[in-house]
Amino acid sequence: MAGMTDDQDAQPEYYVLEMTVPFSSLADVQRTAADALAAHVAQATELHEQGEVLMAGAFLQPDPATGYLRTMAICRSREAAERFVERDPFVRSGQVLEHRICAWANMFAPRPAH
Repeated sequence: MAGMTDDQDAQPEYYVLEMTVPFSSLADVQRTAADALAAHVAQATELHEQGEVLMAGAFLQPDPATGYLRTMAICRSREAAERFVERDPFVRSGQVLEHRICAWANMFAPRPAH
């Protein structure tokens, strides 16, 4: 098919997990949900050490449309992103207003050896 690339030339696929929580800043989270934040960071660290989460963090500015804090994680697989969501203390306590998982291609990622 025209425009399609051979599988060996395909970019590695990652998954970006975005979550929105009802806090205005990281300081707000630290002040009002310190225990959940500690558990959230511990889980992210564990998944990072296992190689499932490549990077994660909160956006420095709240979403301009809602005023709420957004976070993101880049995961090696959809399953890793789903595990992150399933185990996240903010999700479990109903504090995640919305989340989404999107496939993403990192144009700078090393390609598998042929």
